[in-house]
Amino acid sequence: MTSWFKSFHAWCNKHEWIIFLLVVVLILRLPSLMMPHYYGDEEIYFVMGRAWATGVPLYQAIFDHKPPLIYILAGIAPTMFAFRGVLTVLMMLHTVLFANLAGLIWDKTKPIMKYASTLIFVALSTLPTFEGLTVNAELLMMIPVTGAVLLLWDTRANTRIRPYKYLMAGLLGGIGWLFKIPVVFDMMAIGLYFFVFNKKTFKEGLSAILSWSFLAYGLAFVAPLAATFVYYYLKGTGPDYLGTVLTMNLGYVSSWSTSTYTFNPFRSGLVVRGTILGFFTLLLYLARKKIDKKLVFLSLWAGFSLFGALLSARPYPHYLQEMVVPVSLLIPFVFVAENVLSWILIGSLVIAGIATQWKIQFWGYPTISVYKTYWEYVTRKISWDEYLARFNNAPLNYSAAKYLNERLTPSDTIYVWGTDATIYNLTNKLPSGGKYIVSFHVRDLKKYDYVMENLNKSEPKYIVILPGAGEFDALMTMVAHDYVQVKEIGDINIYMRLK
Repeated sequence: MTSWFKSFHAWCNKHEWIIFLLVVVLILRLPSLMMPHYYGDEEIYFVMGRAWATGVPLYQAIFDHKPPLIYILAGIAPTMFAFRGVLTVLMMLHTVLFANLAGLIWDKTKPIMKYASTLIFVALSTLPTFEGLTVNAELLMMIPVTGAVLLLWDTRANTRIRPYKYLMAGLLGGIGWLFKIPVVFDMMAIGLYFFVFNKKTFKEGLSAILSWSFLAYGLAFVAPLAATFVYYYLKGTGPDYLGTVLTMNLGYVSSWSTSTYTFNPFRSGLVVRGTILGFFTLLLYLARKKIDKKLVFLSLWAGFSLFGALLSARPYPHYLQEMVVPVSLLIPFVFVAENVLSWILIGSLVIAGIATQWKIQFWGYPTISVYKTYWEYVTRKISWDEYLARFNNAPLNYSAAKYLNERLTPSDTIYVWGTDATIYNLTNKLPSGGKYIVSFHVRDLKKYDYVMENLNKSEPKYIVILPGAGEFDALMTMVAHDYVQVKEIGDINIYMRLK
């Protein structure tokens, strides 16, 4: 026991910085473990996860547009505490990976920059400003990507990099792909650098692209997603999965700008942004020998991750989590840039960031109030009801769910018409109107007839109409003929079937 304690003490002394970071991450994430159901995307994940856990075919009988891994995670960790707890553990792992990568990037000559990078990463990936406390695919998908870079950067000084290293890096990136599609652009940047930018001549880069190592990297990256297609086809739901994960996501890219799921790369701005990224990549390649290689790599990665974050041009701050790793490593270069070209490169990235914010207008969320509210609750200065009131729509959703839970039997079904899936999770029910969980899916995909067909078959005992749900004339006609209003909670209206 004494020798074990001495070994543990020696390990702690050697890794004081990592331990400090993990403690900071844990403390900053504590409020998330106590938060109620309130965040729209998480509520959809919970519905999808519960459907998966109960054997409902994903994509065929229940719908959302992301690859399956985040839904499976929600099915394995079906409570808010467990779901956010898993995120906390995974982000602590990500912090360790990032700290090691920062150590390699900044090495022993500039340790202060390593510390600065890691603190920036912890702040950007954790604080509520950029939705760091909520479970979003961007946070999860970047963990294996950081692992892939760490694996390759650790080997780049060797005279011969074995193909299996690239295979493992590609496989890690492919796991990230199972959380969300935009990770493909991070892996493209990583591949470009290690196979092309890192070579002395264009001929060497071309040879590297035609090598077994590149083949291993590429095939390993697509293998996890390809495996899911095989799996769903064997289960008989392949067309639904293919239509959702590929075709639907193409439409999703344009849906913010066009209000439809019709893919339009010109109207959505993809062509313009892609052209800018292409010129940036070309100029960076031509200037790569006159700029610090680390700055070249991080700039390339930041550029491609920005393109990924802007795929749909939505102003959601959690999209920016895709950029946190390269940006956190990049920021300290402001203090150590060595020549004019480096300053021009940094300046161009800053201008790109300003232009992006001017165009997209990314939102930001309160941060200090989150921790203040948490402290007031744990010190019993406010009650649970007062705590609940600090979260948008939470008091109404919880009250509506309480009313329903007191009356529902295990065989009863419900349908919620609105943009919030919380009531499904608080009542442990699935939508009875078919596979579309929220009203904006029905509206954007124009599935009103599909929903009505399913409602006529299922005849849910209760229909709940949320505020701001949008018009649905056929549904309201059904409610008027077959239902009676039994409860009004704020702007939430609850109707019960007459027979």
